Amino acid sequence: MPYICKIRTDIPDGILQVLDLTPNSSQRNLIYEPAGQTKYVRRVENDAVVTISPGATDITAVAYTGVSAYLIDHVEGGGLAAGTAALPDADLVTISAAIISAMDAGTAMGLAAVNALISATVANSELTSAGGSASTGSLAELLRVLAGAEYLLPASSITESPTGTFDPTVAGAFTAGVFRQTYQTGSLEISIGEGHLFDFIQATFSYGGTAGAALVVYDEDGTVMT
Repeated sequence: MPYICKIRTDIPDGILQVLDLTPNSSQRNLIYEPAGQTKYVRRVENDAVVTISPGATDITAVAYTGVSAYLIDHVEGGGLAAGTAALPDADLVTISAAIISAMDAGTAMGLAAVNALISATVANSELTSAGGSASTGSLAELLRVLAGAEYLLPASSITESPTGTFDPTVAGAFTAGVFRQTYQTGSLEISIGEGHLFDFIQATFSYGGTAGAALVVYDEDGTVMT
């Protein structure tokens, strides 16, 4: 399942539309054709998460969406070693910024690369539980967030228990109706090779008088598709 990510901040949402994928979302046969593929591309969300401790338990102050919300809900800080805490608020800012910056640079976003970005700030942390931590994240879900899906972490979500231990209970969820998943099809390959996506991923693409790639397309393993 490829993920189309908008990597420029100067292009508002609702501008870049990929129209050469099939089936067309507004013209498809609702009975015989699968989910529509044409869509507007959204920029990743990333609220700055703030946790509070009204009692002995750490909870989110209000509702948050985006990369940081996903990470604090799924990643055990230092879980590969002795650490069992949730990621601290300040470190979430650094980690989410690093992940988004890597995406904006068109860097491959494989699991090892993502784990390296996370552990560069909070050592021995990982996105998934592959190394033995209590983390509950997945690369597919993180790529979905980067591609513009809205991950909502409700207010008062528990991130850390009274003992300072990461709470692996997933409190957030993806919001329905905000994101349209892209699938591997022949029309996608043609679009990347010579169509709309090809134009958007070129360094020569221009918007508002500024040249630079507008999109990057990732395969499900985080490989950049060209």
